[in-house]
Amino acid sequence: PKHPLLNKSIQAAYPPGSTYKIVTALAGLAEGVIDENTKLYCPGHYYFGKRIYRCWKHSGHGEVDLRKAITESCDVFFYQVGQKLGIDRLSMYAIASGLGSPTGIDLDHESSGLIPTAEWKKRRIGVDWQGGETLSVAIGQGYDLATPLQMLDFISAVANGGKIYKPLI
Repeated sequence: PKHPLLNKSIQAAYPPGSTYKIVTALAGLAEGVIDENTKLYCPGHYYFGKRIYRCWKHSGHGEVDLRKAITESCDVFFYQVGQKLGIDRLSMYAIASGLGSPTGIDLDHESSGLIPTAEWKKRRIGVDWQGGETLSVAIGQGYDLATPLQMLDFISAVANGGKIYKPLI
């Protein structure tokens, strides 16, 4: 019942969570939505439509620049960046970062994961993309799915200057 023969590092896909915030940061920088000096305010929540999206830090982070947003994992900062980008631009950078497709490692049955787009949701679920869903994706939740190896490959590319390598055994 717990799938003991499943190679979870390559065959199981999970919401990437806060590690995905680096994708949102890269997309925001590349698209000119933010720069390294952009400061946004986090009171611990973000109003979007009729809903409140909360930061993990209920008291808020105060004024946050990109460095602080990443090091303290401020949800509100990334909600705002994600909203400015929109799902399709955000997805474009996630896909360019190697997410949403197999890494190519020489192991059988590697999962693709999932990087959602507005068109994907319309085709797969039959309803339009909602703006609040972009906020969830911007912090690595919602429909986003990645394998642990995909996220490792992505973070390795960030650490080595942007080159995505095919993992080898």
